[in-house]
Amino acid sequence: MLQTLQLQSGPGQRNREASMEAARKTIPSVALTHYDRLMAHGKKGVAVVRNGVCTECHLRVAIGALHLLATNGDIQLCGNCGRYLYLPPQEAAVPAAPPPVARTVRHKKQSLAQAHAG
Repeated sequence: MLQTLQLQSGPGQRNREASMEAARKTIPSVALTHYDRLMAHGKKGVAVVRNGVCTECHLRVAIGALHLLATNGDIQLCGNCGRYLYLPPQEAAVPAAPPPVARTVRHKKQSLAQAHAG
């Protein structure tokens, strides 16, 4: 919400500034400092996650981070770009992990002595 307010332009500047101040008071200081640092460098502080991918750096978000975002709303950072991740309600269904790769089992060859003895 804070990022949306900051990036808006047009009429209603007073209302927007009041809303931004109210939003800033609800954010923990450590998170706000990190967010402000990203914004000061011209980057967005929050990235939306779509289909398990960070929309800012376009890399897949770790399944553990997605799970934490979806289940308990814990604050998570993108492991690549460092932005805070936002998981929209329609994305809250955590994608299933890819199926494990089938591995062929190789049996040890019997030695010639064992083969002739038996």
